[in-house]
Amino acid sequence: MKNPKNQTLEQQAEFYLQLSRLDEAGLPAEQAFELIKVEDLKTQYKIQQLQRAINAGRSIAETGVKLGLFNPLDKALLNAGEASGCLGVVYIQLAESYSQQSTRNKKIKSKCYLPLAILVLALFIEPLPALIQSKITAFTYLVTTIGHLFKLALFLYISFNLSKWLTLGWLKFLGLGNMVYQLQLKLPLISSWLKARQINEFLTTLGLLLIAGMPILEAVPKAINNIKNPILKTQFEVILKSIQQGNSLTNAFILLDDINEQTIQLLIAGEQSGKLAESLLHRTKMEAEIINLQDDMLAEWIPRVFYIFIASWMAYSIINNYSSNALPL
Repeated sequence: MKNPKNQTLEQQAEFYLQLSRLDEAGLPAEQAFELIKVEDLKTQYKIQQLQRAINAGRSIAETGVKLGLFNPLDKALLNAGEASGCLGVVYIQLAESYSQQSTRNKKIKSKCYLPLAILVLALFIEPLPALIQSKITAFTYLVTTIGHLFKLALFLYISFNLSKWLTLGWLKFLGLGNMVYQLQLKLPLISSWLKARQINEFLTTLGLLLIAGMPILEAVPKAINNIKNPILKTQFEVILKSIQQGNSLTNAFILLDDINEQTIQLLIAGEQSGKLAESLLHRTKMEAEIINLQDDMLAEWIPRVFYIFIASWMAYSIINNYSSNALPL
């Protein structure tokens, strides 16, 4: 999740946490933003602009996103929270999300420092025998090692950004975005990871809109628009068609393979008790806890995969050097 300019994940978490506490204290939005304190002067100025916009009757969510105070990816949740009068709930959810991301990223980085240092040393050590044996010059040695470092950094940078460039960025003109979206839903580990998060965001938005008293026929399409993968979004449009035909929300959800049985049972209980929105939000809170556990496991495994990659690369280099230096029989 990309955070707004000049704001780290930790700072964004603190920003949402302050908003949630002020909302819980019962302060109106214009007073709440007046009391928000941040270290960055540009951000503080944007908060003052937002405060003036609120006084002029403008939307908190829409204006906050335009000013760069809120993450554009959080826009649908913020809009739903504002429409439902439950912005405090959204603030808490986003504060927890950013805080967990910050903690997780720090954990990954701290565990990747050592293997990264080993990799850099290996890049410099690998051509060292050739330098000692005068097979290459010092200049060639530096060019080779620095070149390897540059290629590695470039590979990692492209790997992390390629899908975004192809779908929403400067490479969108290639027309490969649809292929990326299809891969997201087909790759074994990525598909389940992505679906769980986007479906949970969909259900959270739907629950907030229903709490606001919005009719299901209006709430469902707004919640579907919160699904970022267009192919998955198209699959969820069957819900709207089913409801338009007079079916209940539960019966509509049964048509989707990606909705598990536990969610269906909660929806049934919610419809029977007249607390459908509350049941949806209860389900999303439980699912968010599961998602966070999965993310923590991912944070544990990323450094291990990094170690395996480095060990494999070093083993290959040793074998390759040994083979090239071996005397013919």
